[in-house]
Amino acid sequence: MRTRRWTARWRRAACWWPRSKAPGWKGEPSTLGLLGSSTGGHIAELIALRPRDARYNAIPLPGAAGVDATVAYVAARSPISDPYARFQQAEKMKRDHMIRNTKSWFVPWETIYEANPQQILDRRESVSLPPLLIMQGALDDNVLPALQEKFAASYRAAGGECQLEIFEGCEHLWIDTPGPQTDRAHAMVKAFIARNLAALRRAA
Repeated sequence: MRTRRWTARWRRAACWWPRSKAPGWKGEPSTLGLLGSSTGGHIAELIALRPRDARYNAIPLPGAAGVDATVAYVAARSPISDPYARFQQAEKMKRDHMIRNTKSWFVPWETIYEANPQQILDRRESVSLPPLLIMQGALDDNVLPALQEKFAASYRAAGGECQLEIFEGCEHLWIDTPGPQTDRAHAMVKAFIARNLAALRRAA
Protein backbone atom coordinates (compact mmCIF):
# COMPACT_ATOMS: atom_id res chain seq x y z
CA MET A 1 0.00 0.00 0.00
CA ARG A 2 2.59 2.47 -1.19
CA THR A 3 0.31 5.47 -1.46
CA ARG A 4 -1.06 5.11 2.06
CA ARG A 5 2.41 4.66 3.53
CA TRP A 6 3.88 7.71 1.83
CA THR A 7 0.77 9.77 2.46
CA ALA A 8 1.05 8.86 6.14
CA ARG A 9 4.64 10.10 6.28
CA TRP A 10 3.83 13.28 4.36
CA ARG A 11 0.80 13.99 6.53
CA ARG A 12 2.49 13.55 9.85
CA ALA A 13 5.87 15.07 8.97
CA ALA A 14 4.31 18.03 7.17
CA CYS A 15 2.31 18.91 10.28
CA TRP A 16 4.35 17.63 13.21
CA TRP A 17 7.78 18.99 12.26
CA PRO A 18 6.85 22.69 11.91
CA ARG A 19 4.62 22.43 14.99
CA SER A 20 7.55 21.09 17.00
CA LYS A 21 9.76 23.93 15.73
CA ALA A 22 7.20 26.73 16.04
CA PRO A 23 8.05 27.82 19.63
CA GLY A 24 11.72 28.24 18.71
CA TRP A 25 10.68 30.35 15.73
CA LYS A 26 8.37 32.42 17.93
CA GLY A 27 5.44 30.92 16.07
CA GLU A 28 2.08 29.53 17.15
CA PRO A 29 1.53 25.82 16.32
CA SER A 30 -2.25 26.24 16.15
CA THR A 31 -1.94 28.59 13.16
CA LEU A 32 -0.29 25.99 10.93
CA GLY A 33 -1.68 25.89 7.39
CA LEU A 34 -0.72 24.15 4.17
CA LEU A 35 0.11 25.23 0.62
CA GLY A 36 0.11 22.54 -2.06
CA SER A 37 0.46 22.53 -5.84
CA SER A 38 -0.97 19.84 -8.15
CA THR A 39 -0.18 16.50 -6.43
CA GLY A 40 0.91 18.49 -3.39
CA GLY A 41 -2.56 20.00 -3.41
CA HIS A 42 -4.05 16.49 -3.37
CA ILE A 43 -1.99 15.61 -0.30
CA ALA A 44 -2.91 18.92 1.36
CA GLU A 45 -6.61 18.24 0.81
CA LEU A 46 -6.25 14.76 2.35
CA ILE A 47 -4.50 16.26 5.38
CA ALA A 48 -7.29 18.80 5.74
CA LEU A 49 -10.08 16.26 5.43
CA ARG A 50 -8.59 13.46 7.53
CA PRO A 51 -6.28 14.89 10.22
CA ARG A 52 -6.89 12.03 12.67
CA ASP A 53 -7.35 9.07 10.36
CA ALA A 54 -5.76 6.02 12.00
CA ARG A 55 -4.83 4.56 8.59
CA TYR A 56 -2.59 7.55 7.93
CA ASN A 57 -0.97 7.30 11.35
CA ALA A 58 -0.06 3.62 11.05
CA ILE A 59 3.65 4.26 10.43
CA PRO A 60 5.52 5.40 13.56
CA LEU A 61 7.19 8.80 13.31
CA PRO A 62 9.87 9.25 16.00
CA GLY A 63 8.85 11.81 18.60
CA ALA A 64 5.35 12.23 17.17
CA ALA A 65 3.25 9.61 18.91
CA GLY A 66 -0.41 10.55 18.72
CA VAL A 67 0.26 13.59 16.55
CA ASP A 68 -2.77 15.56 15.43
CA ALA A 69 -2.44 16.65 11.79
CA THR A 70 -5.15 19.31 12.03
CA VAL A 71 -4.45 22.45 10.00
CA ALA A 72 -6.05 25.88 10.22
CA TYR A 73 -6.37 26.50 6.45
CA VAL A 74 -5.26 25.15 3.07
CA ALA A 75 -4.26 26.96 -0.13
CA ALA A 76 -3.97 24.81 -3.25
CA ARG A 77 -2.92 25.55 -6.83
CA SER A 78 -4.47 23.16 -9.40
CA PRO A 79 -4.94 20.39 -6.78
CA ILE A 80 -5.78 16.86 -7.90
CA SER A 81 -9.13 16.99 -6.09
CA ASP A 82 -10.41 13.92 -7.96
CA PRO A 83 -7.50 11.61 -8.90
CA TYR A 84 -9.71 9.12 -10.72
CA ALA A 85 -11.34 11.80 -12.89
CA ARG A 86 -7.85 13.17 -13.65
CA PHE A 87 -6.79 9.63 -14.65
CA GLN A 88 -9.77 9.38 -16.99
CA GLN A 89 -8.74 12.71 -18.52
CA ALA A 90 -5.21 11.39 -19.05
CA GLU A 91 -6.65 8.38 -20.86
CA LYS A 92 -8.81 10.64 -23.01
CA MET A 93 -5.80 12.80 -23.91
CA LYS A 94 -3.63 9.68 -24.45
CA ARG A 95 -0.98 10.91 -22.04
CA ASP A 96 0.84 7.66 -21.45
CA HIS A 97 3.36 9.07 -18.95
CA MET A 98 0.59 10.39 -16.74
CA ILE A 99 -1.30 7.09 -16.95
CA ARG A 100 1.85 5.20 -15.92
CA ASN A 101 2.63 7.63 -13.11
CA THR A 102 -0.89 7.39 -11.73
CA LYS A 103 -0.81 3.58 -11.74
CA SER A 104 2.58 3.63 -10.04
CA TRP A 105 1.41 6.04 -7.34
CA PHE A 106 -1.90 4.41 -6.45
CA VAL A 107 -0.83 0.94 -5.32
CA PRO A 108 -3.04 -0.97 -4.80
CA TRP A 109 -5.27 0.61 -7.43
CA GLU A 110 -8.25 0.82 -5.06
CA THR A 111 -6.52 3.64 -3.19
CA ILE A 112 -7.36 5.97 -6.08
CA TYR A 113 -10.92 5.82 -4.76
CA GLU A 114 -10.13 5.59 -1.04
CA ALA A 115 -7.70 8.54 -1.07
CA ASN A 116 -9.87 10.66 -3.35
CA PRO A 117 -10.97 14.01 -1.84
CA GLN A 118 -14.00 14.33 -4.12
CA GLN A 119 -15.16 10.80 -3.39
CA ILE A 120 -14.51 11.24 0.34
CA LEU A 121 -17.04 14.07 0.29
CA ASP A 122 -19.38 12.12 -1.99
CA ARG A 123 -19.35 9.24 0.53
CA ARG A 124 -20.21 11.76 3.24
CA GLU A 125 -17.39 10.64 5.47
CA SER A 126 -16.84 12.45 8.74
CA VAL A 127 -14.22 15.05 7.82
CA SER A 128 -12.58 18.26 8.96
CA LEU A 129 -13.23 21.28 6.75
CA PRO A 130 -10.73 24.11 7.31
CA PRO A 131 -10.99 27.16 5.03
CA LEU A 132 -9.78 26.22 1.56
CA LEU A 133 -8.47 28.31 -1.33
CA ILE A 134 -8.29 26.70 -4.79
CA MET A 135 -6.56 28.50 -7.64
CA GLN A 136 -7.29 26.92 -11.00
CA GLY A 137 -6.19 27.65 -14.56
CA ALA A 138 -9.07 28.12 -16.99
CA LEU A 139 -7.13 26.37 -19.80
CA ASP A 140 -5.98 23.43 -17.68
CA ASP A 141 -6.58 20.20 -19.61
CA ASN A 142 -4.86 18.11 -16.93
CA VAL A 143 -7.23 18.95 -14.07
CA LEU A 144 -10.35 20.37 -15.69
CA PRO A 145 -11.86 23.50 -14.13
CA ALA A 146 -15.24 21.72 -13.98
CA LEU A 147 -13.73 19.18 -11.56
CA GLN A 148 -12.61 21.97 -9.22
CA GLU A 149 -16.04 23.59 -9.44
CA LYS A 150 -17.64 20.29 -8.46
CA PHE A 151 -15.22 19.83 -5.56
CA ALA A 152 -15.70 23.38 -4.31
CA ALA A 153 -19.49 22.91 -4.41
CA SER A 154 -19.20 19.60 -2.52
CA TYR A 155 -16.90 21.19 0.07
CA ARG A 156 -19.36 24.01 0.67
CA ALA A 157 -22.31 21.61 0.78
CA ALA A 158 -20.49 19.66 3.51
CA GLY A 159 -20.26 22.87 5.55
CA GLY A 160 -16.80 24.12 4.63
CA GLU A 161 -15.61 27.47 3.31
CA CYS A 162 -14.06 27.17 -0.15
CA GLN A 163 -12.80 30.07 -2.27
CA LEU A 164 -12.39 28.96 -5.88
CA GLU A 165 -10.55 31.37 -8.17
CA ILE A 166 -10.27 30.73 -11.92
CA PHE A 167 -7.21 32.19 -13.66
CA GLU A 168 -8.14 33.03 -17.24
CA GLY A 169 -5.64 32.12 -19.95
CA CYS A 170 -3.72 29.81 -17.61
CA GLU A 171 -2.86 26.13 -18.00
CA HIS A 172 -1.90 23.58 -15.33
CA LEU A 173 1.58 24.89 -14.52
CA TRP A 174 1.07 28.61 -15.08
CA ILE A 175 2.55 29.41 -11.69
CA ASP A 176 5.96 28.27 -12.99
CA THR A 177 6.12 31.25 -15.34
CA PRO A 178 6.71 34.75 -13.91
CA GLY A 179 4.07 37.24 -14.91
CA PRO A 180 0.89 39.06 -13.82
CA GLN A 181 -1.11 35.88 -13.15
CA THR A 182 1.67 34.38 -11.06
CA ASP A 183 1.96 37.63 -9.11
CA ARG A 184 -1.81 37.60 -8.64
CA ALA A 185 -1.66 34.05 -7.26
CA HIS A 186 1.08 34.97 -4.79
CA ALA A 187 -0.88 37.99 -3.59
CA MET A 188 -4.04 35.91 -3.30
CA VAL A 189 -2.33 33.30 -1.11
CA LYS A 190 -0.85 35.99 1.14
CA ALA A 191 -4.25 37.66 1.56
CA PHE A 192 -5.93 34.31 2.24
CA ILE A 193 -3.41 33.42 4.94
CA ALA A 194 -3.60 36.87 6.51
CA ARG A 195 -7.39 36.72 6.60
CA ASN A 196 -7.38 33.33 8.30
CA LEU A 197 -4.70 34.29 10.80
CA ALA A 198 -6.73 37.35 11.72
CA ALA A 199 -9.82 35.17 12.23
CA LEU A 200 -7.84 32.81 14.47
CA ARG A 201 -6.58 35.73 16.59
CA ARG A 202 -10.10 37.07 16.99
CA ALA A 203 -11.34 33.66 18.08
CA ALA A 204 -8.51 33.18 20.60
